[in-house]
Amino acid sequence: MPDPSPLAVSFGVAAQEYDRYRSGPPAQALDWLLPAGCRSVLDLGAGTGLLTRQLADRVEDVVAVEPDARMREVLTASCPGAAVLEGTAEAIPLPDRRVEAVTVSAAWHWMDPAAALPEIARVLTPGGTLGILYTRRDRRVPWLDGLDAFVHREMGTDDRVGALIRRMNDEPWLPRDAPFGETETHAVTWTAVMTAEEIVAMFGTYSRFITLPEERKRELAERIGAEVRATAPTRDGQVLMPMVCYCWRARRTAR
Repeated sequence: MPDPSPLAVSFGVAAQEYDRYRSGPPAQALDWLLPAGCRSVLDLGAGTGLLTRQLADRVEDVVAVEPDARMREVLTASCPGAAVLEGTAEAIPLPDRRVEAVTVSAAWHWMDPAAALPEIARVLTPGGTLGILYTRRDRRVPWLDGLDAFVHREMGTDDRVGALIRRMNDEPWLPRDAPFGETETHAVTWTAVMTAEEIVAMFGTYSRFITLPEERKRELAERIGAEVRATAPTRDGQVLMPMVCYCWRARRTAR
């Protein structure tokens, strides 16, 4: 659901860092998500293009819609093969039946499903695919669950979004009257190799961190770094970071 607070529009301040330190979805997620022979796709809430760039390698006609001008600037520079437009999920600047697939990566919780789903259905061809992805640290791993809980306590959050994302892999999430068929779920896991400094920088791209006062940011970065070094397993001085990409897809019905 959209958040009227500054959190929802905070990412542009850290657009370059977001693009560098956030993880995009793995190729296996797109293998499962995209319909066979897909010729056109809309990446909705595209951010800096972590997913858009991968789509452009697979699909001839890629459109990316992103509301934040600072994020669009990075996206346009990093993915010249996509048409980049200003817009939102609730007001998509495309004609009816324009694309065969719509993807939303790490942005669904900022959108209003009641307004976004009719718009997504409008721009999809009948039988087209809606795919939602969340690429995250795998909190089913105990040390990572502890690290994330520590960070959320330090930032003064309760991680309701994270709990929602994990729960969505097991429970239906589309309204009954949405013009989409049965929801399918999938998860892809892998291990990323990162330095402690990269992990701290990754946490620094989250909205709660971005909106903190500068002095508090420096203090929190030091505390997160110390916690990572104290708890994370390492190999040759680098952290082995379990990751998971939760995926959902549904086909647009003919009605």
